[in-house]
Amino acid sequence: MKELTDSSAVLHDTAVLRTRLSEDGYLFFRELLPSGVVDDVRAQIARILSDSNWLAPGTSADKLIASERAVEEGSPGFFGAYTAIQSTEAFHQLAVRPELLGLTSRLLGEESFAHPAHICRIAPPSPGASPTPIHQDYRFIQGCIDTLTTWLPLSAAPPEIGGLRVFAGSPRLGVLPVRAADGPGMMRAEADEEHPEWRTASYRPGDVLLFGSLTVHGAMPNRTRQLRVSADFRYQAVSAPMARDVLGTGKPHYHPDVPDFPTLTRGWASTTSVEIPPGVHFVDRFDPRLDEVPTPASRFFAS
Repeated sequence: MKELTDSSAVLHDTAVLRTRLSEDGYLFFRELLPSGVVDDVRAQIARILSDSNWLAPGTSADKLIASERAVEEGSPGFFGAYTAIQSTEAFHQLAVRPELLGLTSRLLGEESFAHPAHICRIAPPSPGASPTPIHQDYRFIQGCIDTLTTWLPLSAAPPEIGGLRVFAGSPRLGVLPVRAADGPGMMRAEADEEHPEWRTASYRPGDVLLFGSLTVHGAMPNRTRQLRVSADFRYQAVSAPMARDVLGTGKPHYHPDVPDFPTLTRGWASTTSVEIPPGVHFVDRFDPRLDEVPTPASRFFAS
């Protein structure tokens, strides 16, 4: 599989970044975030996983060696540990780091904000857990076609541990049909998994992969004994529409299985990392399984 193109050398050249995003559908940056900050968040998550018996007895928490109690996302036994992770202020603060808000604002050409539903992925070894199937975020996020996703490895993620892969150039395919699949999201985009433009990297904490909502991407199987720990954060322009959620807009990931933010944020120094700025307007959601979905024009991708 091809290597991701590292855009670190052109981080401050917004025109080049926009061109690359339009052509490839993604941007990849080595060490965009301070590794010490990411390491601290991972250490807090590792302690939660250890307390929840997700880590093998007698092993160091920082090794993230999975125990038999580590379960697939959404399965019985998942939500105790996940609620504790969602209660961790430092995890949510990662989403509003100036490096990420500044980058997404420059790409969008106006002020951006992070969706409050910050996602932490804890991927146990396969075949016990199914990797996230290949998909496009637009069917799930909706609202603004130019919502940008950042994927952050919180632990080292070489390809064998199930790091993310992206299909370079795939936004030009438009919104693809889907079918039911196992794994997070439960839908798979009808794209060629053997296409030569699939790309990945051997990820390190501090790296950031950014892509658009039409970019086809997915996780690879975790063929190690370790848990893969990563984060997904989504950004859009304040002026753009945001999709209403059936259970309430601006809720935590996996709400209501995870409590609402008034419970999660008790004792936090600040809740700004999980707030929607004033002035954002909302639109209704459509059924993400539809063959034909309403797709507004994108500033990045011509379908």
